[in-house]
Amino acid sequence: MNEALLKVEMGVPGENTYNGEIRADEFLKELKGKRGIRSFREMGDNDSTVGGALYAIQQTLRDVPFTVKPADESDAAKREAEFVEQVLGDMEHSIDDHISEALSFLQYGFSLFEVVYKRRQGTKTNNPKKHSLYNDNRVGVRKLATRAQWTINQFDVDKQTAELYGIYQSRGFSSNNYIPRSKLIHYRTTTVNNDPSGRSILRNAFVSYKYLSGFQSTEAIAIERELTGMPMARIPADYLAPDATADKKAVLADIQRILRDVKFNSQGCIIIPSDLQIDADGKKTNVPLVDIQLITANGSRNIEIDPVIKRYQHDIARSIMAEFIMLGSQTTGSYALSKSKTDLFLRSLEAYLNTVYDTLNQQLLVPLWKLNGLDFRLMPKIVPGDVAPHDLKELGSFLRNLNGADINLSNQLDIIDNLLTQAELPIIDRDSYVANNGNRQVVQPVEEINNV
Repeated sequence: MNEALLKVEMGVPGENTYNGEIRADEFLKELKGKRGIRSFREMGDNDSTVGGALYAIQQTLRDVPFTVKPADESDAAKREAEFVEQVLGDMEHSIDDHISEALSFLQYGFSLFEVVYKRRQGTKTNNPKKHSLYNDNRVGVRKLATRAQWTINQFDVDKQTAELYGIYQSRGFSSNNYIPRSKLIHYRTTTVNNDPSGRSILRNAFVSYKYLSGFQSTEAIAIERELTGMPMARIPADYLAPDATADKKAVLADIQRILRDVKFNSQGCIIIPSDLQIDADGKKTNVPLVDIQLITANGSRNIEIDPVIKRYQHDIARSIMAEFIMLGSQTTGSYALSKSKTDLFLRSLEAYLNTVYDTLNQQLLVPLWKLNGLDFRLMPKIVPGDVAPHDLKELGSFLRNLNGADINLSNQLDIIDNLLTQAELPIIDRDSYVANNGNRQVVQPVEEINNV
C-alpha cells in the first residue's frame, strides 16, 4: 500500500465540519444553531430545577481551591510555578470568577474566552496593557474576556479534520468579528465528532422541559378557571350576524374584551345594561339585552397534574445527575440513597472541573510559554483540589482498622499532614514533633531528603 496514502485523513467527523454551524448534526430543529442557544438559555432562566442545579454546580466548583504543581523539584521549576501563580493572581478578575463563567459550557455545550495579554512592567504605568504587580517584562495575562455563546455566529473549522481555526462573532450592527484560535480558550463538554459546539448537559432534559412547561401553564389556567369560572355572555343574534351594523360590531368587540379580561380580584367587575329584549310584537320580555355569567365545567374526571409535573422535574434533575435536589419532596427515601445520589453528583462535578483545568493547562499555559520563550520542561500544571468533602468518620474508621492490623502511621509526617488538611486543621510543626517524640524515627518528606 502507498505510504503517502496512509498518512492522508480521508473521512470527516460529521456534518458540522463543512459549515461550522453550532450543533449542525442535531436532529431537533429547536436545538440547532442559535435557536439551540436560546432554548438552553430559556431552560436555565425559566425552570427552577435546571436553574437550581446549574447554580449548585457553579457555586460548588468556584469554591474549590487549586495548586500550581511544579514540573519537578528543582528551583527553576518552582520559580516557573510561582510565575503561573502570579499570572493567575495578576488579572483584572479573579480566577474564581473565570471558573464560574467557564462553567457555562455545561449549559450550552461550549464556552469561549479571548485571552488578552499584557507586558508586565510594574505599577508605575497606567497603561492597562502594561500595568502589573510585577516588573519582570514578561508577557502576562490581562484578562480572560468572555465571549457569550449567543454572540457566536459560526465556527471556522477545517472541512476535513474539524480543527478549529477561529470563530465569527456578531458585533452589533457591524459585520462578523473574527477571533483566531490562537487567542481563544475553548471549553466544551464532549469531543464526539470533534464538534466545536460540544453537547449541553441539558440536551436530554429538553423534551421533559417542554412538556413540563406546558403542564405548568395548564395547571395555572385550570386553577384560575376553577376559582373564577368560564365567562359566558348572551347577546341578541343580530349582533353576531355577518351583516351587523358597525355599532353592533363595536358592542360585540367590547363584550369580547370584557370576557377576555374578566378576573376575580379586587378590581374585577362587570357592568351590563338593564334593558330587556323586545319580542316580535314590540313588547318587553323578561330576557335581559345582555347577560354575562361564569360557568363551571360539568366533567366528572379529576386529573391530578401535580404528580405529572413532579415526574418531569425528577426526569430533568436525573438527566443532569442532580436528582438529590428533589430529596424531601416525597415521603419515601433513605440516608443511604441520598448519600449515593449526592456522591454521584459530586463525582460528576470533579470530571467537569478537571475538564476546565485541563483546558487551562493546554490552551493558556502553552501559548504563554511560547510567548515568553520559556523551557517547556519546566512548565507546571494547574491542579484542582477535591470537590467532594472527605467523610472524616469513614476515614477515622479506616485508620482504626489499619491500627488494628498493626500498621502504625504516626511516623509518616506527609500522611499526617494530609490527614490534618482533610480535616481543615493546620499541619504539624516538624521540629516540635521530632523534639517531642524523642528518638522515634520520623520519615521525612521526599523533597527534604533530596535537599540533604
